[in-house]
Amino acid sequence: MSRSRAGALWVGLLLTSPLMPVVAAAAPTHAAATVSVSDPWIRLPPPAASVAAGYVQLHNGGGPDRLLSAASAAFAEVQIHAMRMDGEVMRMQALPDGLALPEGQTVALQPGGYHLMLLKPKRPLSAGQTVRIRLRFAHGAEQAVDFSVRDGRVAQGAAK
Repeated sequence: MSRSRAGALWVGLLLTSPLMPVVAAAAPTHAAATVSVSDPWIRLPPPAASVAAGYVQLHNGGGPDRLLSAASAAFAEVQIHAMRMDGEVMRMQALPDGLALPEGQTVALQPGGYHLMLLKPKRPLSAGQTVRIRLRFAHGAEQAVDFSVRDGRVAQGAAK
């Protein structure tokens, strides 16, 4: 028997042997990043405002991930933004590449920091209303999240 035929026979026997499932089960697996959300809310904007802001806590229980984008049927556009100090002036900046979600950490989208900029509402918002926003991640599954509209005077986390 030639060496190549013997090698092929050996590989065939190995692949069909009862040990193969054990070998396959021992192969390392990589779980997809898992991002959980909590306390999603939108600050009630002034009447006739063309923008609103959305806030949420994103906990990454998996490997490194990134919030890539967000979308909602209730708004013409949703952008991911950050607030930053430019000298003594607070400036807002779009994050077109999304927002990093480090492994095992919670990233807070909150007033004065990261947030979702909700542009051109298709209908006026009212306190108590729920707005669905789809969050798209680099590694985790897209999530449809219901954000509650709150009066801006309510402290974050005080109303659900």
